[in-house]
Amino acid sequence: MLNRRTFLTATGASAGAFVVSATSPGAAAPPGEAESTRDGTWLTYAVNVQMTWTRLPFLDRLRKVKEAGFSHYEFWPWRDKDLDGILRLNQELGLTATQFTASPVKGFGHGITNPDPARREEFEEEVRSAVAVAKKLGVKKVCVVAGEETPGYSRDDQTRAVITALKAGARIVEPEGITIILEPLNILVDHPRQLIVRSAHAAEVLRAVGSPNVKMLFDIYHQQISEGNLSGNIRKYRELIGYFQLADHPGRHEPTTGEIAYPFVLRTIHDVGYRDAIGMEMTPKSDPMAAFQAIRRVDAEARALKGRA
Repeated sequence: MLNRRTFLTATGASAGAFVVSATSPGAAAPPGEAESTRDGTWLTYAVNVQMTWTRLPFLDRLRKVKEAGFSHYEFWPWRDKDLDGILRLNQELGLTATQFTASPVKGFGHGITNPDPARREEFEEEVRSAVAVAKKLGVKKVCVVAGEETPGYSRDDQTRAVITALKAGARIVEPEGITIILEPLNILVDHPRQLIVRSAHAAEVLRAVGSPNVKMLFDIYHQQISEGNLSGNIRKYRELIGYFQLADHPGRHEPTTGEIAYPFVLRTIHDVGYRDAIGMEMTPKSDPMAAFQAIRRVDAEARALKGRA
């Protein structure tokens, strides 16, 4: 199964991955909010085109997003992409890129857990590069992961290194109106040796950073594996969450293929006032269009639960 770890390892990408999104998270819907999004769903969803239609040329995948009836999408690295072509298709098809990754060249585990000042400087350069791409594409978020634990340092030392790096990153993004998002990753299935795994640890870091432009990416798939209590933690950390991603577990396929009660979780996301896109970072189990139908079904079930609340 293709996943971000194997992809980034194969392409020389790193844990300093950046995620970009188009709209503000955590804000309550305005009075008179429409009952459906522009895609006809209750919540907004972004197709991950790195994990979908993988045999097609990249720009053709964007055309498939439109064909599937969605207006938002996400992808991983930007350095191998035709940014002008992406921008042109976004304008032509009415698409919004909500997430991409931008990474240095030293491998997935080379994150910001290392207290070496040289590593922090490298991280700052990656943030600056990501900001330039974000501004070109008109998006407002960049997400990082802490990376694998660095041998020779205590977990406390490594956590402080992450805080220091994110404070430096915040100084870069704040004047640009862009938000850094920190993503905890699971260590049991996909990302062994990661430092930041649980939402509580991410929240500890974010509170120490103390910037309104540094938030959490809450990946429902990762957090189901790492800690469970999905709805409880979504409510607990609602003010710190800047973006969501979804996939079911086990398998990292679409909702209804695994153990996660997605209608309830999606209703909770709506309850806490989140109205940004939710990234569909999943591998369709068979036909992508069938996977998207599953998304639409659980979205409708979540709306029905809300109506009965």
